[in-house]
Amino acid sequence: MHFRSLLLCAAATAALHASPQALGNLMYEQDSRIYFQQAEQPVKATLRGNVLLLEVNAMMNARADSYLAIFHITQLGQSAEEADSLMNDRVAGLVRRVRKDGVKDEDVFTDMLSFVPVYEVEATRKLFSTTYQEVPAGFEIQKNVHIRFRDARVLDKLVTAAAKEEIYDLVKVDYFVQQQSACYDTLRMFATRLLQKKLENFGKLGVKVDSSYRTAAEQNGAYFPLDRYTSYQTRAQSSLNSRRKGQVVNDVRKPVSLFYNKVPYGNFDIVLHAEITEPPVQYTYNLTVQCELPPNVREKDVKEVIKHVWITDKGDVRTLPLD
Repeated sequence: MHFRSLLLCAAATAALHASPQALGNLMYEQDSRIYFQQAEQPVKATLRGNVLLLEVNAMMNARADSYLAIFHITQLGQSAEEADSLMNDRVAGLVRRVRKDGVKDEDVFTDMLSFVPVYEVEATRKLFSTTYQEVPAGFEIQKNVHIRFRDARVLDKLVTAAAKEEIYDLVKVDYFVQQQSACYDTLRMFATRLLQKKLENFGKLGVKVDSSYRTAAEQNGAYFPLDRYTSYQTRAQSSLNSRRKGQVVNDVRKPVSLFYNKVPYGNFDIVLHAEITEPPVQYTYNLTVQCELPPNVREKDVKEVIKHVWITDKGDVRTLPLD
């Protein structure tokens, strides 16, 4: 066998052995098909009668310029003064810790949610009956702390700082892109350029697109990471008790986790900045052009044909001799 053929066979064999490991544990999910949907591409050119419909789909992965993390805090106290004081101490402690991570004071905002009394049920015993009534037991304060940052890697430090202040509820993280209109302008430029090439290719095939009546439409959209996280059940098993020799573990569980599931690339002709590590904001742009083609036989051509034929009394069509 030729040496080059041997190399190709070896490479193909290696790829076959490596592919199952590259798929990941998500492939074992019952509905895993919804996560691997990039193979199905829609038809980008259709012909309906004398109307040619051309379509270009483009996408851009854009890194966010800034982020906003929202932490939720709940504080209880036996009195209003105690609850307010404890809440202020935790928020001030969080601000001091994130300041060391490069977060400025103006990038932190405290959103007041509620400050209400808390009641407990107390039993009152009488001679022949027992009644239950609510009595004030303390006060509860709820606040959200908004923290803006510009480096995605800072989020881990913010979570650590919040945990040290006994703040464990990270509500969500918002992504902001300053030049959003510039992203759509770039996508429009690339999509228009590709659509012009498609029109040229159809012209080379004999389709009369140059003499067609054209109408166009466009549509854009954006997908933020918050909308693209999907839950799945991990393959790893965890136990709350340490497994000792001879001990039977009954509380083994398979936790449900999340992962970032980007918009698949298979439905797009153009993907800008396709390679990503950090979850991006995905901008999409669709350009559609409808070309109403001229009829195959024009009225002038029909008249020329009629001049060169005649019909006999029996209904036969005869061709007239030309000089």
